[in-house]
Amino acid sequence: MILTTTDRLPEYKSTMKNDRLLLNLLLAVIVQLMPIFASGSLKFGLNPSNAPPLLYQFDNNGSPIPTGGLIYEVSVAIGDELGEDYSIEPVPRKRIAKQIVDNRVDLICHNSTRWRHAFADGALWSSPLFSHSNVLVSTAPITFESAEQIKGVTIGTVDNYVYADLEDRFKSKDLQRSDSSSVEVSVKKLLNDRVQYIILGELEYIYFKSLHPRLVRSTFDFDKTEIKCSLSRKSSLSEARLNRAIANLHRKNVFQKLLERYSNPATLPKSFSYGLNSNDSPPFVFFDKTGNNLITVRGGLFFDIGREIAKRIHRPVSFELLPRGRLDSRLASGQIEMVCYDNELWAGEYAKHYYWSQPIFSQSDYIVSLRSDKAAAKVRSLDNLKGKRIGTVLNFVYPALTPYFENGSLQREDAGSGAANLEKLFAQRIPFIVLNNLEYKYYESKYSRLQKAPLEIDSVDVKCAVSKNSDLKIEQINAAIQDMQKSGKLHKIFSPPYQH
Repeated sequence: MILTTTDRLPEYKSTMKNDRLLLNLLLAVIVQLMPIFASGSLKFGLNPSNAPPLLYQFDNNGSPIPTGGLIYEVSVAIGDELGEDYSIEPVPRKRIAKQIVDNRVDLICHNSTRWRHAFADGALWSSPLFSHSNVLVSTAPITFESAEQIKGVTIGTVDNYVYADLEDRFKSKDLQRSDSSSVEVSVKKLLNDRVQYIILGELEYIYFKSLHPRLVRSTFDFDKTEIKCSLSRKSSLSEARLNRAIANLHRKNVFQKLLERYSNPATLPKSFSYGLNSNDSPPFVFFDKTGNNLITVRGGLFFDIGREIAKRIHRPVSFELLPRGRLDSRLASGQIEMVCYDNELWAGEYAKHYYWSQPIFSQSDYIVSLRSDKAAAKVRSLDNLKGKRIGTVLNFVYPALTPYFENGSLQREDAGSGAANLEKLFAQRIPFIVLNNLEYKYYESKYSRLQKAPLEIDSVDVKCAVSKNSDLKIEQINAAIQDMQKSGKLHKIFSPPYQH
């Protein structure tokens, strides 16, 4: 059974059977409400088969999320130049045709008419962005002096990729292709001596050569083509407007600067790790958890903030979802480099191991109960809670309540998250829970049975904490936060769909 956002959970007695049923219902509601990442009005598509430095991705339990790379930054540059909301989504190459034709995505800005797309005549094509060529790569010296001399060999390729100068020879069996699911898998094949040659783009070769020095490339290149954006004919974005944006970016040398940065191993962007707290509830983080404890992140306020900061400092990001009790030690050691839901008070003794950003927003806590609980409705001060049990989150710090916990006048009852506490509240297993103002706003909009006491406690400024063992610069993080505030992006992150 899946509840819609307009349904209301019925009253349940506090029995084991009904508790389990209620938990399942509540989790079903939360899963249905989870956004699949905040989407913009304009959708860019990226082929997840691409590899660094063209595309960096957060694996996300087999559901990759693009977070950096040349193709990603080109899409970002075009989206920003157009000046409207946009999202960047992975689209497998075999689905590109349908996605473009049906306008599931508006445009894909790493494409070529030479790649023999079935939809080539059904899409609009932008003016060129930059040029692209492939090279033949091996672990031994390559004796071929031109693409025409390559004969009678098996070449490592990527499934559904088109290699324009060699396609006819693949079809005639003059050359054999050995397909892999991605460029990275193709490189592994070569390094494990499963194939003698593979094909890489010139920038891909520079990147993988820096990781595996024994790689060598051909003296020639082939498959030369102009990279363009393919634009859906059904898109609200016109070809003329897209080309004006591209022309402006050419005048600013944006594409040239990107190519220079990604073609030099010394300036290639380095991925950094960003911590997410698995004890957080919506709207801070949404995730799916399978029976074998594999977790797939679905979105959330601090997921979006991490992506936006990464975009502004021009570095890919990888996400680590860990319990609150493990985040600080990982952050202090540099195993995780940044967390953007923290402050000095919560970090305690670990605070000295971090650089602290300027505040992102202010947060406070509420005492929450059910409207049907008449006694709870009479709470006007913390002293009114004496002798009660209150639902809290494991390893969370509640300074205003700590003295009451320590003298035993208020009993702290920990759960794994605010959502788990909400389940206990609905089951009437506890009379009160603590939710912060954003959690309360999110849940109260869906469950009208909730009420908060006229108290606002533990107001804090929420910040980013950067490990002193990371090469991230706090000045860059502050500049990114300031840009998000100035541009209105931070306001948009804290707006729908998360809050309504």
